[in-house]
Amino acid sequence: MTKRRSEDAYTNSIESPTYQSASYYFDDAEHVKAGLHDLSVPAGRYGRYSNPTWIEVENKLSELSGADGSLVFASGMAAHVTAFLSLLKEGDEVVLPSESYRQVRNVFHHILPKFGVTVHEFSIRDPEKFIENTAALRGRLRLVHLEMPSSPHMYLIDVARVREAVGPDVVITLDSSFSPPPNFYALQWGVDLVLFSATKYLSGHGDIVAGVASGRGDLIEKLRWYRDTTGPITDGNTAFLLRRSLYTLRLRMERVNAMGLEVARYLESHPSVARVYYNGLSSHPHFKLAQQYLNGYGGVITFELDMTEQQTAQVVDRLRVPFMASNFGAPHTLVEQSTFFTYFEYSDRELESIGVPRGTVRLALGYSNDTADIIQDLDQALSSVR
Repeated sequence: MTKRRSEDAYTNSIESPTYQSASYYFDDAEHVKAGLHDLSVPAGRYGRYSNPTWIEVENKLSELSGADGSLVFASGMAAHVTAFLSLLKEGDEVVLPSESYRQVRNVFHHILPKFGVTVHEFSIRDPEKFIENTAALRGRLRLVHLEMPSSPHMYLIDVARVREAVGPDVVITLDSSFSPPPNFYALQWGVDLVLFSATKYLSGHGDIVAGVASGRGDLIEKLRWYRDTTGPITDGNTAFLLRRSLYTLRLRMERVNAMGLEVARYLESHPSVARVYYNGLSSHPHFKLAQQYLNGYGGVITFELDMTEQQTAQVVDRLRVPFMASNFGAPHTLVEQSTFFTYFEYSDRELESIGVPRGTVRLALGYSNDTADIIQDLDQALSSVR
């Protein structure tokens, strides 16, 4: 039996094949030398280090964000943790917003301090105050991590002014999961490394879990060493599905951008809705920043009902179009009562500190649904307990 696999039957396929191999073979010692030692010919080594399908989708992601390089990971959190571990060392000081994703905050407050990293946390509700607090640490900081927009309030940050405040030597990382290109190009505003949960808009089908880091070449190489060593990789089929999804990213974002603005305007006009957080509304506290930085506002809308938690649950329970689930960017519309899902372990005092009252609902619009159907569904649910 031959040890060599058969040649591919077709080499003129428009779509590249999907590679699933856990290892790669060499013909002889000269092939090893050329492929691994000299890097004079393309060759795989082992499935944890590289995969041709990864490489193709990483190149597409770099082109999308205008990055020197990109890496795919097993999840968005895998991309975040790998970035922080590879860029920080004992004695470093970092800043992050209080409104960051709760698991990212767990990394900063409960994991990084074990390695001697000092963490400073400031709210971005007042962007000027955030910049002022961060600027006061100039000369001490190694990294500033941002998230834009933040969940659930869709708060924004004046990224260019943060860069001015910290100087050129501080690494700025930014979680742009809620606003991927073409809605926002973070690397054009002084960000060094942009991070995504590719589970969300980048994949857009609700069927994979993956993460992405894109940015400066020297930083990407640091992350690559940690990814090679610790192994938070994705498989070839997941990389293929992500590559497939990028073809429709612009179309999907155009769709949810239009849906989001229409539904947000409806909710803002409803008498049972106390407040709506959507960057495309002039009532949003960071609307001016949205006009400066964003090309579209996405499909995630957070709104507050002037109701008790029980009454709010009744409204959510009556909705028939959305699935009650925690995600966004998928084809299906999803809804969650924030204090039941993301913050169910928080006390009243903790909820007050992050500005999430018991009547908070987050709606993530799915591009496969009809906007009129969503509005009609919201109307019947809200009217039932008005």
